Amino acid sequence: MQGRRDLLVFDISGKFCALPLEDLLEIVPMAALSHPPGMPAMLDGFLNLRGTAVPIVCLNRMFRLREKPLELYSPILVIRARDYPIGFLVDHVTRTLSFAAKDAVPLKEDDSFNGCAEAQFVAADGVIHLLSPERLLIEKQRQCLFEFQAVEQHRLTQLQAKQC
Repeated sequence: MQGRRDLLVFDISGKFCALPLEDLLEIVPMAALSHPPGMPAMLDGFLNLRGTAVPIVCLNRMFRLREKPLELYSPILVIRARDYPIGFLVDHVTRTLSFAAKDAVPLKEDDSFNGCAEAQFVAADGVIHLLSPERLLIEKQRQCLFEFQAVEQHRLTQLQAKQC
């Protein structure tokens, strides 16, 4: 990490986390999700985002934190992933923040599961953990989501073709 980084700060079960703004595609308020049969527990469902089936993962559940009831405006953070976008359901988006990389404390890979937290820093409201979009999911989870996403994308494409 060098220079300054722009981050989106959010809250999951009272813990502040952040993702780099350059990886964020958009923030979507809670929407109706499709729930195909046989979904893995980590998956909340799929969001139809302008014809793209986006898998939605609840970060509270993934990190085994207390889940809050969903609200009308519970935010979904849609980020850029390797093969397709992924949405992460969080409790609240608090702000954007620009910080100097020199102010962050780098974390070792074994300080968090799969090294998903790459650094932490102190802000006025507490400690913020900088998450790595590339390491939030292990490869097996990523492959599982990819397979479910491909099936859901095919179903969505067929539905859209029938409506035309």
